[in-house]
Amino acid sequence: MKILLTDIDGVLLDWSGHFNKYLEMYHPELGLMNPTQFNQESEIAQVMQKFNTSAWLGYLKAHKDACEILPKFKKAGYDIICCTAMGHDPYSHSLRKQNLENVFPGLISRMDVTGFGKPKNEWLSQYKGSGAIWVEDKWSNAIAGADIGLNTYLMRHEYNASQDYTGVKKVDNWIQIYNENAI
Repeated sequence: MKILLTDIDGVLLDWSGHFNKYLEMYHPELGLMNPTQFNQESEIAQVMQKFNTSAWLGYLKAHKDACEILPKFKKAGYDIICCTAMGHDPYSHSLRKQNLENVFPGLISRMDVTGFGKPKNEWLSQYKGSGAIWVEDKWSNAIAGADIGLNTYLMRHEYNASQDYTGVKKVDNWIQIYNENAI
């Protein structure tokens, strides 16, 4: 079976858009420029962790064209596996799984979780040599996938578009990934 590995926030779901609504409501004095780079001890990091353990996490909308394109990957025989660095709160995991099932019914085979903001190198290592597609929005995780030979795509955002790395292809949406890998 073919494998599609994907991050969730900023790739499958519009985490930043929803988080910015949360900030407007509860923390209007704060702003978020780059959700993938922040000091773990900063005030914004604490607010992000609070958001990731709130009911808000269960209501994220699809990112761009993910709803339309993921079913095409599934139909083409891909096993879709997600990994998110949202932390280890079991109730948040349950909400995240429910949110994914509501937005992408029957499409996600498995959701794995790493610690809040933690690298995904170890998780990715189990897929070395698999020929899997890897879709991410955080540079360090995209590079980790490229470095072990995964077919790596970076979902382009304002905060990550200015860098380049051999083996990481930047895309604006899911149809670009599908068109490059459709058989």
